[in-house]
Amino acid sequence: MGTDSPSVLILGGGINGCALARELALNGVSSWIVDSQDIASGATSGSSRLIHGGLRYLEYGELALVKESLAERTRLLQLAPQFVHPLRLWIPGENRMGGALAAVGRFFDLRHWPAPKRSRGAWIVRAGLTFYDAYANDPHLPKHRVVNLGSPGAPDVNQQRYRWLCAYYDAQVTFPERLTLSMLTDAGELASQAGADFKVLPHHVARMREARVEISRSGESEPAHLIRPDVIVNATGAWVDETLAQLHVPSQRLTGGTKGSHLFTYDPRLLELLGGQGIYAEARDGRPIFITPLDTTVLIGTTDLPFDASPENATATQSEIEYLLDAVNSIVPSARLQMGDVAFHYSAVRPLPYVNASSPAAITRRHALVRNEAASIPLLSIIGGKLTTMRSLAETAAETVLSILDR
Repeated sequence: MGTDSPSVLILGGGINGCALARELALNGVSSWIVDSQDIASGATSGSSRLIHGGLRYLEYGELALVKESLAERTRLLQLAPQFVHPLRLWIPGENRMGGALAAVGRFFDLRHWPAPKRSRGAWIVRAGLTFYDAYANDPHLPKHRVVNLGSPGAPDVNQQRYRWLCAYYDAQVTFPERLTLSMLTDAGELASQAGADFKVLPHHVARMREARVEISRSGESEPAHLIRPDVIVNATGAWVDETLAQLHVPSQRLTGGTKGSHLFTYDPRLLELLGGQGIYAEARDGRPIFITPLDTTVLIGTTDLPFDASPENATATQSEIEYLLDAVNSIVPSARLQMGDVAFHYSAVRPLPYVNASSPAAITRRHALVRNEAASIPLLSIIGGKLTTMRSLAETAAETVLSILDR
């Protein structure tokens, strides 16, 4: 049984937990990461694999989040080009003024505002992208532009449905798992330089025993370590509430994640049609749909459904797969995708805060740090977060941890 103890015990080896370990190592603070599964096995690997500012967040008045996300997108493109690369996205439009009135209602959070009857038109899309370009202020990426259907380089979208195309840039991380592992590599090297302790314990579980934490390998009753960290950070994403229950720490419900499913296809027609670019459009019900090239596949997503079961039980249902196929064939009829074209699919639960929102899309994507006063050891839970803002989230969390450590 180990007797050494880290200053900070991080529960969860996803992108946020690993980014926090790196940030703590930059400050010379010892930390251990514990995860009951493999590294990056949750929402990190089940995401849409986009590094983006969140164009859609503008409609909900999340201006600060968009600005933060775009700043982090720029940082990742500059500092991690081996993982993150620019991606041009095309938004097809059906009309000029569609969705403008509904967007006003969403922006001001008017709950009884009438629901949109038409898809987002040119006016609202161009207004959003103008803000997007201004917030990004990135000289390395072209600003948005509007073109006619059939213009050189533009994808062949449904000409019976759409009237114009708008191009803009975001970014893509092909393998977020590799980005996550790079955080651990950095954390280990930085901790060694600072003389701090750093350990990664995948396939382990943590349990509270009075004022100490027992860490054992999953499936084994004999503890490998019995430690007393100065701070515990619950970075288990959609499992935050389950983790608190496992630690026997009383808490109100903190998370209310939604399930997002994605499918992959090797269909050569669709790959050729995209030509290394992506499409960001709306399904028939107004939900945003991404059709993006990913290595030798095309990634199609996503759904956004309330999900109350344990996150590891999230799977893409038949109806979700049919929904995504229908959306693609409506946007790009020449793709003619069928069920047999689906190579594989995955589903993950977004670690969103628990709120009483009428629409899953209306739940904030801002991250938050919640301290649990009932724990015998200072305990912080990370709520929310996404690939794009993992560094800024880690910076904020580390600042709080350092204040608790009086450093």
